Amino acid sequence: MKQIKLYISLCIVTVFLFSCNKQDSNVDIIPTSIHISLDKTSVTADGIDEITVTVKDQDGTDISSSSLIYVDDVAIRGNLVFFEANQQGTHKIYANKYGVASDTLSITTINPTPAIYTTKVLAEFFTGNWCGWCPRVDYKLNNFMIANPNLFVVQIHNNDILANRTVDSTLRANFSVSSVPSILANRLSTVQEDGDIMSLADSTILRPYYQKRAVAGLALNTNISGNTLSVTAKTGFDATIKDSLKLVVLLVENNVVAKQNNYYHNNIDYPGNPFYAAGDTIVNFVHNGVYKVSPTTINGITIDADKQTKGNEYTANFSLDITGLNAANLKVIAFVVYADNQTRKGMLNAQWVTAGQNKNYD
Repeated sequence: MKQIKLYISLCIVTVFLFSCNKQDSNVDIIPTSIHISLDKTSVTADGIDEITVTVKDQDGTDISSSSLIYVDDVAIRGNLVFFEANQQGTHKIYANKYGVASDTLSITTINPTPAIYTTKVLAEFFTGNWCGWCPRVDYKLNNFMIANPNLFVVQIHNNDILANRTVDSTLRANFSVSSVPSILANRLSTVQEDGDIMSLADSTILRPYYQKRAVAGLALNTNISGNTLSVTAKTGFDATIKDSLKLVVLLVENNVVAKQNNYYHNNIDYPGNPFYAAGDTIVNFVHNGVYKVSPTTINGITIDADKQTKGNEYTANFSLDITGLNAANLKVIAFVVYADNQTRKGMLNAQWVTAGQNKNYD
């Protein structure tokens, strides 16, 4: 009996040791040196053309997926490198794994051809009628739009009579928006105005978004019949795009009158501000671009991959019930974004039109 027990114990120990040794053999080892190579010597700065960075250790093993790759000292996701039109020039690329740095290589961009589509910028403004500082951002964004017709602002309300709880919570979670007022630009990142209601100089916060080359454009045909709004959204491509894309279509309403808290009333820190004598609650505050409904959901629908080639076009048709809405105040906004978990992030381009009218590619 003792011999049998001893034999079993030895077997258990042997299996345990074998399992541990097998697991240890798969442990990621700290390299003694690493080296990078690029599959191109230059790249077009159009946001689409890309370079593949390959990282190898001292034994020639490809460790690209487990290394951090840096472009101009900023870590990127994955090992594909691309540049926007406003990033032209020479850039340095290197990799690092467990503190072991690679050699540094340089890459020079090529100027892209002139874009056939105009670059549009979309700002999603997170607000609420209980937010006393929000009139400042609303005022500034309205003036930004007046100054630049290629900007459109959509209001996403939180916890008030104009709010859509699902849309508000979805966008907040997706883009880490934690407070109001907040501005989400091109579904890419939040931007911060300077907090001064008396100055519009900070419109420059959106300049990098205008400078991106549009690789896609949109056209909208809309028609109102009774309480039905029909929408045909077209997306044209000036480049072949491998990443998965989504089309988002929104319906917003202008000239929506609702009360708005106002911390600028009799505020001596901002004498002469536009809301100085408007009351601490502005009863007839006019809200523009208020989100109403989306036939695609706020996250969009997937564009057919075979349509995402240069010179091709994707078309989608929608029908919306506009019962209870003022048709004369409605606008349709459509934009194309990269889907989740893609190499690239954010919006490619947008288009908007008054409901019942048409807007061609521009």
